[in-house]
Amino acid sequence: MLNKLKFNFIIFRNGLLMGMADAVPGVSGGTIALILGIYEKLIFSISECMIFFKNKFPSKSFDSFLSSFNFLFTLGLGMLTSYYFITKILVGSDENPGLLLDSSSAPYIFSLFFGLVISSIREPWSFVKSRSYFQYFLCIFGFCIVIAYTRLSLGTHESNLLLIISGCLALTAMLLPGISGSLVLLTLGQYTIVAGSVHEFDFQILFYFLFGGLIGLFFFIPLMNYMLTAHRENIMSVLTGLMIGSLSTLWPWKETYEAKGISPNLSINQVLEEYTIFSILSTIIFCFLGFGFYLSLNKLKKK
Repeated sequence: MLNKLKFNFIIFRNGLLMGMADAVPGVSGGTIALILGIYEKLIFSISECMIFFKNKFPSKSFDSFLSSFNFLFTLGLGMLTSYYFITKILVGSDENPGLLLDSSSAPYIFSLFFGLVISSIREPWSFVKSRSYFQYFLCIFGFCIVIAYTRLSLGTHESNLLLIISGCLALTAMLLPGISGSLVLLTLGQYTIVAGSVHEFDFQILFYFLFGGLIGLFFFIPLMNYMLTAHRENIMSVLTGLMIGSLSTLWPWKETYEAKGISPNLSINQVLEEYTIFSILSTIIFCFLGFGFYLSLNKLKKK
């Protein structure tokens, strides 16, 4: 079996890019998977592994299972590596807050990913060929889900049950373009707790979190696999709405940048009052850099 497992750097690189996105509240690794053209393969590979275990390891499915496992293991290794180092930079520690928690640097980070996401909205929408009123309704429905969700903020609590719930929702959300796993953790007050446990190798917290994640994937993957197979255009319409809705969480200018919940966005008038013209223009430039990042990812997809 070990002889059949091969390390593929391109898959590992894709994992690095997905893990980087998952570290930022408002950006999903699923969005990067869509841009890179591996989203459906990701869902189908997880489904293939689940079916293999569910059917008690049938020998006739071993080769397809091994191929899917190799893909997921390499991708996951890249995601974990990237998530570890990126959250070190973005979140930091209590003594030294990272770039995402510093009001002088956070707007630029959010603006970069705002540009990336707004550029990539066309990815799921391009799969919708029959653009009827119903497809637009599903798109609006997905948008409303994110907007409604971002109004929630449960504060910071520490309990094993909440970690299980967080894992269930966050790891599922990481696979949905538009709903960020980090955003879920931020809403539940677990963002810095989970990121800190990764940095400090706190296996007790990680155990409960990953256990919840497995529960979430057990229910989510079969549903998503079915929707992509039987109702592809409908699910892509919803995913488009989710991505549009996520832009509200990536708005660069916020009241605060603490990791204790979702901070309200500043209005245009407030931005003009509180920030210098140079700062505003610099932030907008980062948004265009996000567009350039999207074009770069698209080129990777074609290779």
